[in-house]
Amino acid sequence: MKQLAQYQDGRLELQEVPSPVAPPGGILVRTTCSVISPGTEKMKVEQARMSLLQKAKARPDQVRKVLETARTLGWKSAMEKVRNRLESPTPLGYSAAGVVVAVDELNTRFRVGDRVACGGAECAFHAEMIAVPDLLASPIPEGVADWQAAYTTLAAISMQAVRQAAVGVGDRVLIIGQGLVGQLATGILAASGARVLGVDFAQDRLNTALAMGAERVVNPSNAKVEDAVREWTDGFGVDAVLLCVGGKSSAPAEQAVACLRDRGTLVIVGIYDAHLEWKTCYMKDIQVRYSRSYGPGRYDPQYEWGGKDYPIGYVRWTENRNFESCLHLMKSGRLNLEPVTTRRAAFADAVSVYDELMRAGNADIGVVLEYSIVDYGLRIADSLREGTSPRNLPESAIRNPQSAMHCIGAGNFARTMLLPHVKGKIPLGTIVNGTGLSARHVKGKFGFASAETDAAKVFAQPGGAVMIGTRHHLHAPLVLKGLQANQHVFVEKPLCLTPQELKEISAAMQSTQGSVMVGFNRRFAPATVELKEVLKAIPGPKSMA
Repeated sequence: MKQLAQYQDGRLELQEVPSPVAPPGGILVRTTCSVISPGTEKMKVEQARMSLLQKAKARPDQVRKVLETARTLGWKSAMEKVRNRLESPTPLGYSAAGVVVAVDELNTRFRVGDRVACGGAECAFHAEMIAVPDLLASPIPEGVADWQAAYTTLAAISMQAVRQAAVGVGDRVLIIGQGLVGQLATGILAASGARVLGVDFAQDRLNTALAMGAERVVNPSNAKVEDAVREWTDGFGVDAVLLCVGGKSSAPAEQAVACLRDRGTLVIVGIYDAHLEWKTCYMKDIQVRYSRSYGPGRYDPQYEWGGKDYPIGYVRWTENRNFESCLHLMKSGRLNLEPVTTRRAAFADAVSVYDELMRAGNADIGVVLEYSIVDYGLRIADSLREGTSPRNLPESAIRNPQSAMHCIGAGNFARTMLLPHVKGKIPLGTIVNGTGLSARHVKGKFGFASAETDAAKVFAQPGGAVMIGTRHHLHAPLVLKGLQANQHVFVEKPLCLTPQELKEISAAMQSTQGSVMVGFNRRFAPATVELKEVLKAIPGPKSMA
């Protein structure tokens, strides 16, 4: 399949990568449409095109991580990790729609052929196939086109901001910033009966805001926003402000506080570093709230990837229920997406579309990428005629699987600490990673014969060796599968997480022709360093277990 890849020097490419597999409890979706978020995604591309110094200034949190790595592993390892990060491609996209083509056996909600809206920066990429966990997908109701449903994730961001504002029918809301999220918030508020005043420096965006349901609009270049708000609210100020802007300028926050009524609510929606003047905020007794992405459940792995929903009696609006709410507004016609859709383009033209978005003066708000079923089907047919699978993984790629070492997990640790030691020294078979983009990159960098997203391909080749460098909770299940395939397994620590898993591994060792070796990378840990100091003063042989 094809996927859009971004490199840290700013390059964008459409790459052929292995198709993903449905995650546990999730679904595999053939993408029909995805939406580019000009604000977030343009910011990612702009940051990628920065110099190293500019990147460091823009992301001090990443600089701190590098310094911490240097303290624990040394500067050489830290710089190698940085180089790996900079040369590795990353995906773009987080709001899409498509058709279910495979369902994990643990999933009970979806069937093959269902149309679904999908979200998540970890899975809903600009790609022909996406693997999505259950609670990051929602059924598309009849009457909603796929291009409309592809907006669902972005609309849920706006929906969550509206919920944080806690406004009702007739309340007056000021929205500063009429980018895509601000426009969608305008439409949702108008549908709810609230009254909206939109603010932006771009007149075409203000015209769109009126089409989305704003009662009034103001261009700060032509009029003072505070005066317009005072006149609109009979001198009281607005009930709530949604700050849908980015950056660090204090002006938007100052303007928002000045426009709020006593005990009004300020909701910060964008990636905005707010600096509030305490006395004004204190005297008005305002509430300041941050709106986190699509709603409760976001960034909680137990919710998003573990499928553990929050009880509705305790959390009324989760991110998945926000998805459903947005789709209902689309179905009813109360959220009209025509005004914000400034461009619809073929996915094959994605690179040129991004180039145009990056040009100064570009006025696009919502850009829908449409995927060609015909093109994708032809590529599958071609691969079948050539005797390979649609996932570009020919069985002949590994001529002697018994002598090859496979690797499961293509994260930064594997690329930095493990694979450099075996590159060019032993035959490398299949590299497996949940993200096909990373698997493809590591395949080329280290010389693997093939790249996959499904570890079952490795265990279907009995014998040989496998290196496991995945997240900790996957270690024991993968070790067991390797032993059952009579493979020699090297697994990073920990070997397992529970006594029961240890018992199962011990039992598997009694019947396998393979073996297990556990890696250990804590030689610079504070406890290890202190122990070495203690042992230094003790004469005679020493050992650490």
